[in-house]
Amino acid sequence: MTSDLPQLIIIGICAMLALAIGIIFFVILYQRRVISHQLELKKINEQKELELIQASIRSEEDERMRIAAELHDDVVATLASARLFLYKTKEALYDENVINQSKELLDQGIVRIRDISHKLQPASLQHLGLELSLRSLIETINKSAALSAAFNVNKQLPRTADNIELAIYRIVQELIANIIKHSAATAISLETDNTDQGLLILLTHNGQGMTQEMYESLIYKKGSTGLKNIVNRLKSINASIRFFFEPELGYKTELIIPLPTDSKQA
Repeated sequence: MTSDLPQLIIIGICAMLALAIGIIFFVILYQRRVISHQLELKKINEQKELELIQASIRSEEDERMRIAAELHDDVVATLASARLFLYKTKEALYDENVINQSKELLDQGIVRIRDISHKLQPASLQHLGLELSLRSLIETINKSAALSAAFNVNKQLPRTADNIELAIYRIVQELIANIIKHSAATAISLETDNTDQGLLILLTHNGQGMTQEMYESLIYKKGSTGLKNIVNRLKSINASIRFFFEPELGYKTELIIPLPTDSKQA
């Protein structure tokens, strides 16, 4: 029995060594899997960031092409026609009809240029601020009879940096456009508040909406340029967005925008 003891000790040591080697191997394999998973997640995130950047670039290029087309096909054509009418004045010292037609065409050109400029940046935003600009947007929707729209202000909004106000306005504009286009809603409500967290904007409608899960899935799908633009604008002002549904109330979109400490007071 005593002669078997060293052999048992050797067997025990070998077993412990085998167990230790197994544990070390498992740890190494686990770490490799973790590192591989992290690299895969990093690659996915980088790909998603690239898609967002590409969507932003495509959106900017599409907008430039649209503006160029409007200028070329509408404004340039109008001004060219006015030029032809004015050229006719060479043939006659004074022709009231030609002058009136030229004036009318020039007025049309001015209106079209003003409309394009307004699309680039609403004049009311710079001079009147975000609150009145949002109210004007809702009033425009009501006048169009696309649906019934309401605007409620719980606390007067402070003025803040122009780029922040423009980003907020464009986000709300895009959200409302999506509601009109996709939800079949008949009524929407836009509510604003100035809270400790920052500026709160709540958009509610009675149509078919989406949840947060749907939003987070759609922003990475090809063709969701509008939602990708929203994501980019949210990032530019460090804002957050949440989509949810409340029975009896409808689908809601909540925006929270932290305001700089130096925001201008209304």
